[in-house]
Amino acid sequence: MYLGKNVKMGPGASISWHQVANQPFIPVVPDYIKSTYIDATLIYSPNIFGGTIAIGSGNNIFKADNKGIYLGHNAFENANFRVSMDGKLTAVNGMFTGTIDGSTITGGTLRTAGTNADRIELSRNGFNSYNLWGEKNGVSIDSGNFSSIEFYYRGEKRGGLSQAAGNISLQTTMGDIIVQASTYGKTQFRGAVDFTDAKVKGLRAVFG
Repeated sequence: MYLGKNVKMGPGASISWHQVANQPFIPVVPDYIKSTYIDATLIYSPNIFGGTIAIGSGNNIFKADNKGIYLGHNAFENANFRVSMDGKLTAVNGMFTGTIDGSTITGGTLRTAGTNADRIELSRNGFNSYNLWGEKNGVSIDSGNFSSIEFYYRGEKRGGLSQAAGNISLQTTMGDIIVQASTYGKTQFRGAVDFTDAKVKGLRAVFG
């Protein structure tokens, strides 16, 4: 066996490492380098710390920095989707499933279903019930200065309870208005009762 030009060793010969002069330096790899490394395409590490992470370029980018996480714009303040460090979320549109918990929900319109299904809508204009054809169907509550509770069937108003100029009116567009107490209860009128514009029939006065 030949080692270089000046060393000749016969069969069965051996050499010890400590006998080698001018030993080359072979570093011992720390354990953290064994678990953190970069190959041709990936970075492997149980923990990564740094100032900014950016994926993409220009405004077609995802970023995470000391302002929060955001995408769709290179600047946090202009990104359509962003989450600040204190947890405030800003998004253009969203689809959620499950339960949404919160003390205050502020928005333009809240719907229980899409516009092609039976639904209830709540907006600044009031509370409305619709059928799948988009017709008012059920209860409608107007939130204006002269508010009202109206009842609809297939887009046709059937009656309601309204308030205007201090008066409260109960009306029906078809059919009767029925006021009925329970079996052991009674219907009471208090204060002045004015029948001037009424047609009354079937009334028998009982004086006690």
